[in-house]
Amino acid sequence: MIFNDRLGNNEIIVLDGAIGTEIARLGGVMDEAAWCGVANKTHPEVVCRVHQEYLRAGANVVTANTFSTCRHVLAGTGLADEAASITAKAVELARQAVDEVAPDRSVAVAGSMSNNVAWIPGTFSPDPRFLPTLEEEAANYREVADAIASAGADLILLEMMSDITRASLAVEAAVATGLPTWIGVSCCLLADGSLTAWDTHTAEPAERIDASHVQQEIMPLAPVIDAMVAFEPAVMGIMHSTVDATGPGLEALARRWPGPLMAYPEATGHHFVEPTDFAAHCRGWVDEGVQIIGGCCGTTVNHIRAMVEALPEKIGRR
Repeated sequence: MIFNDRLGNNEIIVLDGAIGTEIARLGGVMDEAAWCGVANKTHPEVVCRVHQEYLRAGANVVTANTFSTCRHVLAGTGLADEAASITAKAVELARQAVDEVAPDRSVAVAGSMSNNVAWIPGTFSPDPRFLPTLEEEAANYREVADAIASAGADLILLEMMSDITRASLAVEAAVATGLPTWIGVSCCLLADGSLTAWDTHTAEPAERIDASHVQQEIMPLAPVIDAMVAFEPAVMGIMHSTVDATGPGLEALARRWPGPLMAYPEATGHHFVEPTDFAAHCRGWVDEGVQIIGGCCGTTVNHIRAMVEALPEKIGRR
């Protein structure tokens, strides 16, 4: 309810930054198939520290490390049957960080859900050995959504929604929990200035794509937005998109979505943006109406700290 009040009062909500890349930066060992999903089990102290540092930087939403904890993702590392417990542990670690660092602040814990799959080691390409059927995928999303809700998350953050069929399965599972849902859509900006839904072949380096990974037809962004709007989420936004794509993506989203806007771009690899430049972009989006602001892959605690410092009069202090 506090966050509903903040949105209604046009206050700014500070989201955290990258979780996976920060876990890696602070010493957590990533799994080549399941990325950061196993860190809740293998490096819980690092996961908790990431949340603590973001809270100290000014975040009032922390995102549990559940982006890659679905059963079909963890299957790539032999931990499929621990999906629910690893997911619950992530929420517990986020809550622990809040209790230790910000017990007197209004902070929400968001459970992340994505359409991520187990990767072929060394690539960002799906491992065909662990690809679920649509029925299995739907069940796996229900499992992780229920685990997030049962562990005590305040909301579910749908991340990297970039198609209709698979994204809808994830959103349906999230909505069924009764928790507020925030949907983050990802997009790519092409050389001709057009926007598409996020696509691995378009966004990622060719050397990180396996030869077996056949590019599917690239989907326009507008139909994806419309499909997500139909679920009537509490918030919608553009995330895990480059800084250059985020602005046009927000404009496209605002034409189709009348509710609160969220933005948290990536800043990883060849898309890296210095913290001061990142903060300036975030300030610009906030001035244009974005209310929930943070960062995705590659953004660090320094990025979020610089962003908070650039938005002092915009941020509600509760």
